[in-house]
Amino acid sequence: MENKEGEFSIKEHSITRRFIIGLVLILAALLVIGYIKMSLTTRAIETNRKLSHTYEVITETKSLMRTFLNIRIAERGYLLTGDRRYLQEVGVSSYSFDQHHIKLSILTRGDEVQQQRLKDLKETFNELIVRAVQPILAFRDTLTGEFTVHIGEDELNQLMEISKSLSLELESILDQIETTEYELLAIRQQEVDFWYSLDRILTFLGPALIILITFLAGRGAVVRLDRYRRQQERDQSELRSTRDRFASVIKGSNLGTWEWNIVTGTVQINDSWAALLGYTKEELEPVTIETFKRLTEPEDFERSFSLLQKHFSGEIDFYSCDVRMQHKDGHWVWILDRGQVISWDEEHNPLIMTGTHADISKRVADAQALARSEEENRKIFVSMNQGFAYCQILLDENGVPNDYRILRVNQNFEVQTGLENKNSVGKRITELIDVVEPYWFQYNGKVALTGESMTFEAYNAGLHRLFRISSFSPEHGYFVMIIDDITQQKETEAQLIYEKNLFETTLLSVGDGVISTDAQGNVQFMNKAAETLTGWNAEEAKGRRFEEVFKILCGKDRKACPDPVRQVLEQKRAIELADDTILIARDGFERYINDSAAPILDARMQITGVVLVFRDSTEQRKKQREILSLSFTDPLTRLNNRRYYDQVKQDLDTEPYYPLTLVVADVNGLKLTNDAFGHEAGDELLRKVAEVMRKTCREDDIISRIGGDEFVLLLPQTDALHAQTIVKRLNAALQREHIKGIQVSVSFGYAVKEENGDHFEDTFKMAEDVMYQNKLASSLSFKKQVISSLLERLFSQDPTLEEHSRKVAELAASFAHVLGYQEHQIQEMRLAGTYHDLGKIAISPAIINKSSKEMTRSELLEFKRHAEIGYNILRSVGEYAPFSEAVLHHHERWDGNGYPQGLKHEDIPQEAQILAIANIYADLVGPRLHGACVSEEEAVTLLRERKNTQFNPVLIETFITKVLNKA
Repeated sequence: MENKEGEFSIKEHSITRRFIIGLVLILAALLVIGYIKMSLTTRAIETNRKLSHTYEVITETKSLMRTFLNIRIAERGYLLTGDRRYLQEVGVSSYSFDQHHIKLSILTRGDEVQQQRLKDLKETFNELIVRAVQPILAFRDTLTGEFTVHIGEDELNQLMEISKSLSLELESILDQIETTEYELLAIRQQEVDFWYSLDRILTFLGPALIILITFLAGRGAVVRLDRYRRQQERDQSELRSTRDRFASVIKGSNLGTWEWNIVTGTVQINDSWAALLGYTKEELEPVTIETFKRLTEPEDFERSFSLLQKHFSGEIDFYSCDVRMQHKDGHWVWILDRGQVISWDEEHNPLIMTGTHADISKRVADAQALARSEEENRKIFVSMNQGFAYCQILLDENGVPNDYRILRVNQNFEVQTGLENKNSVGKRITELIDVVEPYWFQYNGKVALTGESMTFEAYNAGLHRLFRISSFSPEHGYFVMIIDDITQQKETEAQLIYEKNLFETTLLSVGDGVISTDAQGNVQFMNKAAETLTGWNAEEAKGRRFEEVFKILCGKDRKACPDPVRQVLEQKRAIELADDTILIARDGFERYINDSAAPILDARMQITGVVLVFRDSTEQRKKQREILSLSFTDPLTRLNNRRYYDQVKQDLDTEPYYPLTLVVADVNGLKLTNDAFGHEAGDELLRKVAEVMRKTCREDDIISRIGGDEFVLLLPQTDALHAQTIVKRLNAALQREHIKGIQVSVSFGYAVKEENGDHFEDTFKMAEDVMYQNKLASSLSFKKQVISSLLERLFSQDPTLEEHSRKVAELAASFAHVLGYQEHQIQEMRLAGTYHDLGKIAISPAIINKSSKEMTRSELLEFKRHAEIGYNILRSVGEYAPFSEAVLHHHERWDGNGYPQGLKHEDIPQEAQILAIANIYADLVGPRLHGACVSEEEAVTLLRERKNTQFNPVLIETFITKVLNKA
C-alpha cells in the first residue's frame, strides 16, 4: 500500500512536473508568438503609413497635371474667344500649381531625385508661362484692333510650337515622378503582402506548436484539461492581438467605428467617430440611432435608411452611403458610412451591425469643383460665338484623308456654316455638301494624324462662304475645328482696300499738288504733282516741318507769307492764299500758285492734321496777260492751234479758195519716243515735224496742230497733183531728220474740196481715212525698225551687253522648253531675253556705267525705270506685247523686295521669274561691266543662296538641274 501510495505520489509529482513544464513551454511559446505578432503588426502599420504617403504623392502629382491642363485650356480658350474669364482661370491655376508643387516638395523632401525633378518642373513651368502663355495671351489682345489679313501668323505658330514643346517637357517630368511613385507603391504593397503572409503563417504554426507542446506535456485528462485551458488562453491572446492590430489599423487610418445593436437602438462608437464631427466621445454618449439621425442631413438620412432596409432584406451584401453630418461648429462634413450586419436571429432578422465612418469632404469638394469646371466649360462651349465641330478623319485605302465625319457641334455651328445641327451630327461632310475642296481634308487630316495645330482660311463653294478655321487634335485620328464665317469681313476689307487704293490713286493722279500734315504740322503725304512743284521727294519730305518744304512769298512785296497749315490749326477752319502767292521750289525756281488749306477731322471732330491743295498758276497768269496772242497758237510747236483751225476753215471754205486741199498728218512713233526717251524727246519730235512743215510749205498754206500728234494743212487753190507734190516734198525733208537716232516719220493723207456743195467735214474724213490707211501700212514695220535701231544703239554703248543679251535669250528659251512651254512661247522667251535691257536706252550712260553702290538715290531710282521703259516700248508692237510683261517684272524678287511693283511669290509672272534667273546667271558667268565673272560652280552656289529671297526655290532647282545639268 505504501509502495502504491509512493508510486501514486511519484506519478502525481511527475504529472505536476510535466504540467508545469508544459505550462512553461506554452507560456514561452505564447510570449514568442505574441512578440512576433506585435512586430508584424508594427511593421504592417508602418508599411501602411508609407503606402498612404505614396498615395498622397501620386494624388498631388495628378493635381499638378490637372492644374497644368487647366492653364492650357484657358490659354487656348482666351486665344480663340477673347473671354477674359480665361485670364482669371490662368491666374488661379498658376497659384494652384504653386501650392501643389510646394506640398509635393514637402512630401518628397527625403528623396533627392524627386526633389531635382520638382525643381526642373518648377523651372519649366515658369518658362512656359513667360515664353508661351503670357505672349500668346498678349498676342490675342493685339487682335482686338483692326484686323489684318496675314499679320502675326508666323509669330503665333512659333509661340504655339514653344508652348507645345514646353508642355511635353512638363508632362514628361510629371510622368517620371508618377512612374517612380507607382514603382515605390508596388514595392510597398509587396511588403504589406509579405508581412500579412508571415502573420498568416505564424497564425497557423502557433497553434500547432502549442498543441504539440501540450500533447507532449501531459497525458490523459490533465493533459487534455491543460491543453483546453491553454487553447483558451491562446485564443484569448490571439483575440486580443487581433483586436489590438485592428485597433491600430483603425487608428492609423483615422476611421470612426460604430457597433449598432439594432434591437435596442444603442450604438457604440470610438473616439475617431466623434472626432470627425468635432466632438469627444463623452460629449455624445449615450449614442443611439437618434443621435445619428439628429446629426445627419434629413434628405441624406432618408437615403441612408432606404439603403439599410435593402441590406436588411438581403438585396445588397454591404451597406455604403455618402451622407452629410453636421460638425460641432455648424458646417457640414461629408461622411462615407459603411457597414454590415454581423449577427442575425433564427428568423434572419438583423441583431448586430458594425461599420466605419470616413471623412470624404475633400474628395467630394474636388468632385464638385471638377463638376463646376466641366459645367463652366460646357456653358462656354454652348455660348461661344464661333462654330465648334468635333470630327473624325476618314482615309482612303492608301491612307490619304478623303472625308471626315462630324461627331459633335455647338449651337453656333449652324449659324456659322448654315448646316442644320440635327442633320449634321453623325454625317460625313461629303453627305452634307456637294462640293468640298480637297484642302479641307488635307489640312484637317494633317492635324488629326500629326497632332500639329493649324489655323487657315478656307472657302467652300457649296456653302458660298469663306471661313477662318482653327484646327487642333485632342487625340489621334480626330480633330476639332473652331469655325468663323469671315465672308462678310473679307468683302468689307476688300471694299475698304479698293476705296483706299482709289483714294490714293486719285490723289496721286490729280494734276493739283496735295500735301497733308499731322496735327503738329509735320508733312505726312505728298503726291507727284506736289513733288514736281516743290522739288522735294515725298520720302525726303515726310516728317519735316511744313514750312521747311513749302516756302512761299507774297508777290507784291516778296515778304514771307503766313504758314497756311499753322493758320488752319489755330483758326480751325479752311483758308485760301492770295492769288499772287509765289512758291519757291527746292532748287530756287519760283512759280505763282493758287491754293487752299483745310483741317482733317476725326470722328469726334478733333483736328488730326491739315490738307493743302495747290496748283501752278504761273501759266494761267501769263495766259491772262497774253491771252490774245496765245489763244490761237500751239505753245509747243508755235503753229496754229485747233481753235485757230476751227475758225479759219470756215473762212477758207468759200469759192475763191477752191480747189481747197486738206492734208491730215499723224506723227509716227510719238508714244514710242515718249516711252523710250521721255516726253521731252517726244516734244522735240513734234517741234521738228512742225519746223519741217513750216520750212517746206508755202507762205499761204495754213499749218495747224489739232491734237497730240495730228496736224492739218489747209492748201488753198491747190489741186490733187500739186498736193501730192507737196506731200512728197514733206516726206523727203522728214527723211533727213532724226530724233535720238530715230528717223522722223509722218503718215499723210489728203483730199480735195472742189466746190461749195461738198461738205468740209466729208473732205476732212476722206483725208483722214487715207492717212490712217498709210499709217496702218507703215506703223508696225516702223515701230519694229525703231526698236531694232534702239537695240543696236544700246549694244554700241556697251560691247558686253550684246553677248549678255544673247546668253540670256538662249538660257530663257532652254528654260521655257524644260518647263513644257509651246514652241511660240519659247520663241517669245528668246525675244524677251534679247530685249530685256532695251529700256536702258533711255537711261544716261553715266548712270548705267556705275555700279549700284556708286549710284545716288535719285540715280538708282532713274536706273530702275529701265524695266518699265522697256515694257512700254515693247507693248506698242502687237507681236512683242505677249513677252513685254516678262521684261517689266524681271527685276521683281520672290520676297517682294524687287521692282518696279514689289510683287512677291506667285504674283510674279512665271515668264518674268524665268527671265530673272537667266539674267542673273548670265550676268554672273559672262563678261561684266562691274566686277569679275565667276565660275559656273560658284554661280550655281550663288543662285542657291538666293532661294526664297530673290528666286522661287523650285524654279532655281529646275534651272540648275535641268537647264544647266548641274546635279
